[in-house]
Order: sequence, then C-alpha cells, then structure tokens
Amino acid sequence: MALGSAGSTVEGLSETVGAWVVPSGTGVAVHQVSGTFLAFPSYMAEGHAVARWGDALRQLVGERVSVADVPPRWRERAQQIRTAQLTRVETHGKHLVLHFSSGWVIHTHAMQYGSWQIGAIGQELRKEARFARLRLVTERHEAVFFHGPIMEVLSLAELAVHERFQSLGPDLLHDAFSATAVLHALQQQGQREIGDAVLDQRIVSGIGNIYKSEGLFLAAIHPRRPAADITESELDTFFAELIPLMQDGRFKYGMTVTLPSELQLEPWMRNWVYRRRGQPCFVCATPIEMFRQGEFQRTTYFCPHCQPMTTPSGTVRTSL
Repeated sequence: MALGSAGSTVEGLSETVGAWVVPSGTGVAVHQVSGTFLAFPSYMAEGHAVARWGDALRQLVGERVSVADVPPRWRERAQQIRTAQLTRVETHGKHLVLHFSSGWVIHTHAMQYGSWQIGAIGQELRKEARFARLRLVTERHEAVFFHGPIMEVLSLAELAVHERFQSLGPDLLHDAFSATAVLHALQQQGQREIGDAVLDQRIVSGIGNIYKSEGLFLAAIHPRRPAADITESELDTFFAELIPLMQDGRFKYGMTVTLPSELQLEPWMRNWVYRRRGQPCFVCATPIEMFRQGEFQRTTYFCPHCQPMTTPSGTVRTSL
C-alpha cells in the first residue's frame, strides 16, 4: 500500500507541512461485518467511538507487527514498530495510543474524518486503500486508520511531554473517573458558559457535541449558565445520565441514539434535543431551540422550559 509523499500527491493522497488534506466525510455507518469493525463518522468522533475502536484494537495485543505502513514523514521511525509486539491500547477522550514493546507508540486522533477498520489479515477494505493513514499487520490481524489527520510515531519520552495529550482532563469512560476533578476545573472557569466548558477536553475528555446537548438536557442545566455556578449535585446528575448513554453507544453500532425506545415513534426520532430545532420537546412540548457557543461556534440544542436559566434543579428528565 502506497502512502502519499510529502508535498506531493500519490494515489490521490496529499500531505502539506505534516497535516493531511482529507476529503469531507459523508454519512454515518458503524457496524460489524464478518469480524471486521467499521466506523465512518460524518462529524468528530466522540469518546464512545474512540473507546469502541480501542476495544477492537485490543485483539492485537501480544501480537508482533510485520507491516507498519505510515506517511513518509514517519517511515524512519516506523522501523521501531516493525517486529515489535503491541503491548497496550490506551484511549483517553478522543485520543488513541498504541504502545509497543520497542518503547515506541503511535498516537492518533480522528478529528472529523478519521475511522478505523480492524479485522483478519486480507480483509476487504470498506474504503479505498489510498485513504489509509496507517496500516498495521500482525500475526493474525490487520488494522487500518483512514483519513485521520493526526497520526504520530513517538518515543515514550515524547509522549510524556506531548502538550495536547498530557493536558487532557479526566476521561468519563474510564473506570477510575471521578467528577470531583471536573467540578474543581469548572469552578475555575468563571462566567464561561457550561455548554462550551464541557467540550473543553482539558476539563473533561470524551464529550462531543451530541452528548453535550443531550446530557445537559437530561440534567436540566441551561447551556448558557456560568460553569462556575454549576453545583456538585447538578454535575453528578449530568454524569449519571451521560456516562450510561455513552457506554451504551460504545457497544452499539450505528447512529448515536439517546432517546428511550418507547419514544422512538419514527425512525428519525433518535435524540431528546440534538438536531431537533423547532420540534416539540418530548417532555413539555416547548419548541427546541438552537444557538452557537464558544470559540468554534458549536451548535447547542436545548429546551428553554426544561432547562431553566436561573433555577438549578438537578431534575433528571428520562420520560414523559
């Protein structure tokens, strides 16, 4: 498999100043076919999807790498990966790190376009090989990382001082997760809006735009409330609602669904508030509203009645 050379285009793949130029994703189809784990996100993979990829990649732990195809800038370093064993798969928020017995690691972030396919050697690729950013072949498996703009081969020393990775907040899908550190971080955010703050991966890792809106709705928290004003009880409710939803999404393939099955009266009814602007709230029938928040102007959906701006209640909205 030929991967693109720096500053040129090979098989349609181009690289400029270490950043891959990738086409926009289309649609979402995440499923398991013939022992192959697939994922094709159309927007940035949230923590549950990365955890799912990590679960699939753990099939390779203990196996020795025979092929490590990487972009040109990493080829020399990839020699440290070939013949080494995969010893550990680490996921933290939206980051995924593969640890090898040689003392080197591969760090990836899918951003908006990346996806993994993991299966048996010789698996039929669901995307064209020219879109691969990384291909690993072990004794029994093949793992391909498509489209992902961040793919680095690093030493353990470099990973230890990797500014972006080492600045991550607690991962809410980790067994050892505690909301206490998140509460302390939020208390330092002052008037920053909570809907913006919970997307900051330095505060808490793994939450994306869908689960942000859904979690705040279920915890009855208005997304424009100052982060520093969120109470411990409200934050506990937020995570008590959000973590099971994300764990459920981790083990299910397909569109992100947060709405209970009894409320899914139509195929397009998947979420409480996300992408439901102008539609009636499932709890109170008030039209769902949308606005944009933060530096990157991410969309936020909420119910102005169920999520009051001035009266923190901590109410859990789970049914009509």
